Amino acid sequence: MSSQNERVMTAMRELVASRGYRAVPVSEVIRHAGVSRKTFYELYAGKEECFVAVYEAEMERLLAPALQAFEGGEPWTDRLRTALGVLLSAVAADGDAARICFVEVLTAGPLALAARNTTLTRLDRLLTPPDAGPSRALTAGGVGYLSEVLHREVSGGRGAELPALRAELMRTLTLPFTAVAADVAFSAESASESSFLASYGQVAADMLGRVSAAVATDDDPTERVRAGVGALLEFCAQQPERARACLVEALSVGPTARKRQDETRRRLSELFEEPLRELRPSDRIARVSAIALVGGFRELVYDAVDRMAPADLPTIDTIVAAARLDPPS
Repeated sequence: MSSQNERVMTAMRELVASRGYRAVPVSEVIRHAGVSRKTFYELYAGKEECFVAVYEAEMERLLAPALQAFEGGEPWTDRLRTALGVLLSAVAADGDAARICFVEVLTAGPLALAARNTTLTRLDRLLTPPDAGPSRALTAGGVGYLSEVLHREVSGGRGAELPALRAELMRTLTLPFTAVAADVAFSAESASESSFLASYGQVAADMLGRVSAAVATDDDPTERVRAGVGALLEFCAQQPERARACLVEALSVGPTARKRQDETRRRLSELFEEPLRELRPSDRIARVSAIALVGGFRELVYDAVDRMAPADLPTIDTIVAAARLDPPS
């Protein structure tokens, strides 16, 4: 790597970690790196491509030691516990890398999301025991759950506390392969709160992942909000049992399940808040609008989700209108 490229990547890393991807213009990267605009564009097609190079380098630093720690002949759970501890410690030790890899990558655009999806597949081998057989859905759920927890803790300023979550994460990540049945029941009556919560984490991660990807697919803030609402409706329509667990049954399982549902709603609000900042006169109003949108969505879909009747779900236009997100005429 040339010294100029090193300076550009270092500048991008430092600026994104301190200010956030969207707040960093190319001109600032150039000034911070001490290179010419011509040199920058000889190295990268644009800001996002440069960010992706930084993201991939940072993820390699975080993942490589964990993947190496996973090697060996010990039982899968022992190797996973070791690797998970290494990964959580690495993320906790480098707040800048943690923010770049588990927060800012979700806001950077389609190239960054594609790089994220590719990189996260490297975790597949950690999260699937060698004798599990075909288990793409379970593995994807585990990867989604782990990445969502990392995102939640880092974005909440709790990245340094991640190593303390290893035991909880181990229980959740291994449950699908150690339960008597791989398809854990979601019924509030038949499942204990602890087993329900383990399954809920995967469901919530899947739903949040869909919305996160959807709100990053367009530059127009109104269309980004509509895409996020559409992703929620699609989730409810395609997976009615999981949607019911997430939106309805979590209310009756127990206090911890209700708290987890509150966390999910908060995360959904945060995802919608970002595009709403461009549609509202202040950050505070954008935050209130996002909370109202998520709360209104739940009220509008509750009955159909409770009855598992996808045909009765409201339309995107109905939800957007109810949340008063239609552009002025």
